[in-house]
Formats: sequence, C-alpha cells, structure tokens
Amino acid sequence: MVNMYSIKKQFYIAIGLFSFFSLFGFLNAPSSSLENTSVNVHNAPSIIAGTIDFDIKSVDPLPNLNNGSIELTITEGKAPYKILVYSTNMPLKEYQVPGELTINNLAAGDYMIVVSGRDNAYRSKTITLRKN
Repeated sequence: MVNMYSIKKQFYIAIGLFSFFSLFGFLNAPSSSLENTSVNVHNAPSIIAGTIDFDIKSVDPLPNLNNGSIELTITEGKAPYKILVYSTNMPLKEYQVPGELTINNLAAGDYMIVVSGRDNAYRSKTITLRKN
C-alpha cells in the first residue's frame, strides 16, 4: 500500500525547493544591469522571465507492466534546460538536457513535468498515462 502522506510530503518539498531556487537562484539579475533603473513591481515578471514551451508525446503502458514512456521536445526557450518530473508512482526525478528527453519504464498514472530554461522561464504540464 502506498503511503500518501509520504508522497504528498515529497511533492510539496520538491515544489518548495524548485520555487526557492527559481526565485532566488535563477531569477536574480546581475547588479550591474540594475544601476540607474527603476522597476515597476507589477511588470517585474515580464521583465525577468523569458518564454519556454515544450511538446509531450506518450505511450501508455500495458496492463501490469511499467513499460510506458514520455517524450519531451522543447520547442521554445534557451538551453540548457532543467526538467523536474513529479508523480505518485515514483520519486522526484531531475534531468538536465539540451532539448529532448525520453523517459522510459513508466507505470500508469499522472505525471507533472516542469521545464525551466537559462532565460529564467519555466512552464509545467500534466500528462496521464493509462493502462491499455
């Protein structure tokens, strides 16, 4: 039996760590670029965030097998890319790729994928793998 408390705790810790590093590690502008500049707080996200997008293709697993797969192709953004994959079926996985990633041996279930790029942009999408 799956311990849902443990999975939820791991998920929230991962989200918190990702948010912390995104906000304080990747989104800090160099101090030299801020000299003689005033920033409107409401416009700050559009100033510091870039754009990123990706496509997802999947293959559903066969019954009682963990042979599903997810293929990501990043279509917009600046490399290198950091990809975080969350699921109730597996621990948090982190990948760093130049543009494409295939994850194999997946069980049926929901997967949340967060992609961040060098230009401080990030996007998340969710996909569900179903048993054939």
